[in-house]
Amino acid sequence: MQFEDYKTDDFLMDDSFVAYRTRSNSAAVAFWTEWQRGLPPNLAEFREAERLFDVLSGNRPELEQSLEELKGLIADREKTRAVDWQPKRKGFWRGRWLLAACVLLVCGLGGYWLWQNQPVSYETAYGEQRVVPLPDGSQVTLNSHSRLTFRRNWSAAENREVTLDGEGFFVVRHLATNAPFRVLTADAFRVEVLGTEFTMTHRDRLQRVVLHEGKVQVSGAADGKILELRPGQLAERDTRTGQLSQRTALPERYNAWLRNQLSFDGATLPEAVRQIEEQFGVQIRLAPGADAGRRFTGILPMKNPDHLINIVAKYNGLTVRREADAYVLTR
Repeated sequence: MQFEDYKTDDFLMDDSFVAYRTRSNSAAVAFWTEWQRGLPPNLAEFREAERLFDVLSGNRPELEQSLEELKGLIADREKTRAVDWQPKRKGFWRGRWLLAACVLLVCGLGGYWLWQNQPVSYETAYGEQRVVPLPDGSQVTLNSHSRLTFRRNWSAAENREVTLDGEGFFVVRHLATNAPFRVLTADAFRVEVLGTEFTMTHRDRLQRVVLHEGKVQVSGAADGKILELRPGQLAERDTRTGQLSQRTALPERYNAWLRNQLSFDGATLPEAVRQIEEQFGVQIRLAPGADAGRRFTGILPMKNPDHLINIVAKYNGLTVRREADAYVLTR
């Protein structure tokens, strides 16, 4: 991903940007200083990232130092009170100052904690793909009309969790701490891994995991069943009954969208239509009698919805009529 495409969140998630703001790496400082001189188109996003970092996290060392100073002042105050407990006007205002400083300190540290634990979301529009780097070095490529949400900061000792709505290809980094990586959904369909590559789909009418490398556990069945997948296996969850099923599959068919292709594996006409709708955000209606029950297997270039709809229609012996809000397939 080019830095010119970065949004504010992207800068805040970038290790070199963090090193630049904390002045912990001279090369990062030199790079980002020079990068700004080129007046990139997203310089406003960069400035906002600088502001947020300085407000919420950049001053944390100073806050911690202030905390130690305040502790010393409070300790001195307690010693003074042991000798002379009578309130004095100067001591009264000093106490109020200490209280105000403590409040500001707590608010600052609280703001930093809230920022670190704030959920971050990445979304794609219809027909769009996006590569999302995660805090642990893992990476997710989001397909069309998808959303990925996770906490801004992970500790190496903590569980790593993301929430997916849509479709994504995951390349999960294995950590020395063996911290598990979990993909969750709103309806409890979930995948747990240590380090692996897999494609996960969570749509209204399709919930599926296809394993490319490594090993994963898939759960979320109505009966509590947990499936363990090996490379070349697929797990699907029936969206009506909640039951999980498992079978062998060719993983390359299920991440064809990474190569700008749409794969159909024995798809009925309604299933093929649904795939095109989910990829491009169009509406396709089948006229009565249009579905003859034929199944379609193949990989098609993902040029545009017109091209795909016409191929699928021709295969099924149908004609395509374009209406104001939809494509209509008729026999």
